[in-house]
Amino acid sequence: MEPTTAAIIVLAVLVGLLFAAGAGLYRRVRELELATYEGVGVRFTSGQHEQARSAITRPDGTTLVVKINRQCSICDDVLVAVAKLAPELPEDHSFAVVSDDPGFGKSLPETVRVIKDPEMWRSITVPYAPALLVVGPDGLVVFSTPVGSGEALVDVVERALEKRREAQP
Repeated sequence: MEPTTAAIIVLAVLVGLLFAAGAGLYRRVRELELATYEGVGVRFTSGQHEQARSAITRPDGTTLVVKINRQCSICDDVLVAVAKLAPELPEDHSFAVVSDDPGFGKSLPETVRVIKDPEMWRSITVPYAPALLVVGPDGLVVFSTPVGSGEALVDVVERALEKRREAQP
């Protein structure tokens, strides 16, 4: 075989491998993008969701639900941010922390509702933790996002409150 032919074959194989890798990465990015929006539009209204709705939502306002799990390495940072933000929220907003750890014992302000029920934790069907879900008084999830740090939580909550202030007359 001539060296030119061998080089062309090797390059063709490498281009094919790069194409396959790019297609795989694109597919994974799309899955992650779709996972970000999973849970939006879910309404906690039937069966186990009814129990979750009554425990999580407030009939007179918006609930910022933070879903954490016991094996999360960054959840402590997120909980520190929740403790910092809770006193600054408007009266019609509140935090609820949902943990899968029945022995959850972190210190949080009394305005933060802590739900330590693995079943309730599983009823929140976003595929990532820690997560922030914005739940209306009717139990409708209007926004969900992964929260990678306490700073990210602060940023999302402050942007949401700023939009709320702009929308008010």
